[in-house]
Amino acid sequence: MNKLLKNNVIYLIGLLIVVIFTFANLSQTFYQQDEWQTLGHLLIGDKEIFGNLNPILLLFGELRPLSGLLYSVLLGVFRFSIMPAAIFGIFFHFINAILTFYLAYGISKNKLIAFLAGLFLITNSVSHQAVTWIAALGTLPATTFLILTVICYFQYFETKDRKFLTIGFVSTVLSLMFKGVGLFLFIFLPIMFFIYEVKSVGKRSMTKVVKTNFLLLVFGSLIFLVRSGQFFFSTKGAAGFINAGSNSSTLMTIIGHIILYPLTSLFQIFVPPLDLYSITIPFSKMQYRFLIGSPLTDLVAQSMVADMFAIVGSMVIIGFLVIMALKYKNKILNKNILFSLLFLFLSFLPYIVLNRDSSYLSSRYFYVAAIPAGIIFGYIVYFFIRMHRYAKWPVFFLVFLFLFHHVNIIRKDVAYQVKIGNERKAVLNGIKKLYPEIEKNFIFYVTSDKPFSGEITNPFQNGLGYILEVWYYSSGNIPSEFLMDNFLWDLGSEGYRKNGDFGFGYFQNTDKMVKEMKSQGVSINIIHGFLIDSKTGQVSDITKETKEIIAPFSATLK
Repeated sequence: MNKLLKNNVIYLIGLLIVVIFTFANLSQTFYQQDEWQTLGHLLIGDKEIFGNLNPILLLFGELRPLSGLLYSVLLGVFRFSIMPAAIFGIFFHFINAILTFYLAYGISKNKLIAFLAGLFLITNSVSHQAVTWIAALGTLPATTFLILTVICYFQYFETKDRKFLTIGFVSTVLSLMFKGVGLFLFIFLPIMFFIYEVKSVGKRSMTKVVKTNFLLLVFGSLIFLVRSGQFFFSTKGAAGFINAGSNSSTLMTIIGHIILYPLTSLFQIFVPPLDLYSITIPFSKMQYRFLIGSPLTDLVAQSMVADMFAIVGSMVIIGFLVIMALKYKNKILNKNILFSLLFLFLSFLPYIVLNRDSSYLSSRYFYVAAIPAGIIFGYIVYFFIRMHRYAKWPVFFLVFLFLFHHVNIIRKDVAYQVKIGNERKAVLNGIKKLYPEIEKNFIFYVTSDKPFSGEITNPFQNGLGYILEVWYYSSGNIPSEFLMDNFLWDLGSEGYRKNGDFGFGYFQNTDKMVKEMKSQGVSINIIHGFLIDSKTGQVSDITKETKEIIAPFSATLK
């Protein structure tokens, strides 16, 4: 590998320049959502953040113990600072691009295809959330070990040295301890034998593959039993997951996802959501005129109609790959295309128990798929270049436009996160400036001159009450139980809670605040009001005005 890297320094420098240009402003963003909850649990020393301490479940990667360790540093040590997380994300994204280059070159022996595969991973806007969202950063090292596992198997095919299978197995386990993106490897790695190693499918070859991958298959089977048991026999639901249970409808939903998710995602990984929706929305209005004026128009366009377009698009891609294979009749090319398609399709298996909010899964779930998609992209570009001796520069120009379009989407999204992050930091710093410390009993009333989203009077994506608990935890006046129980975590959550001599509350609605204060006999003196200027982000103290507003509602408020 060292020799390969030394001989391709120019390509690697090119990848480095592109990744820095694409994510240059990432360090200027701020916490988006789940980071607050993770930091809150880290502050109180919640051991669950590192995973279940049961050694058996720990081996299975339950609760992502290595991700817990990662976040204990990025959030627990460098709290409220984005720079370390940004450096980590960009660095591992670059490492994954190098490994993708190495993998693509290893199977294609073509530097252009390898370079395009690396570029595709770096610039893919559909999957960029894995890099731009701190709460999703565990995907990156998990993917690093995933690619290393696949590379190790190719090394085994070439050398027949079983140490590469051992290294691959260890790498698989490490990947799962960061995140379960590599769960499909237990199926995919044995299949690789039938693509590259075994000449025919029969009893003898099946026995050979099973023996060679015995430890991997046993380990994968145990993980499947443990995780499927946890899902099907779970007594409580989880946000984003389909309803657990062993009933037939759940099983049919999972089977549907096994088919639908990969089939739509092959096309979607190349096409940003807004690009697809810009077609499906007018198409829906044109073809389904009864939807015009209906609030369901966008929902239908971004789900069922978008699925239809994506499936057709995937069929076109597959058809083109078949034509390409028939034209060249190259066994290695055919194997590599089959390898890439199966890699991409199977990479969505870990997500079949998840629901979608639209036709697209969440951005981070496309990250692994961007690796084989990049290899496919490289082969398609190479095919067009070889069609005619004058085709090179027009094709390169179109490739540049395509990749730059993705880069531009990422940069715009990062710029938006910078803007929102600055608004959020201004609110928190403004409140902290007015009240550097809080007393044992403290109620925040926060409002604004106009709503930021719906009825929410602040620019945050989750409950501001919980964020303020984390923000002021160092004061010593926030009970750890509040953070452990995720008190006031949900967006729009309001309430007041006591624990011994300590009390904390957050409200944005005066009626709810008065009702809660009446029920708990809370003194009006612990209320502190804040007004956010939606244009400047500045925060002003409106405690006096707030007390004057609510005092007449009840004589019991002292």
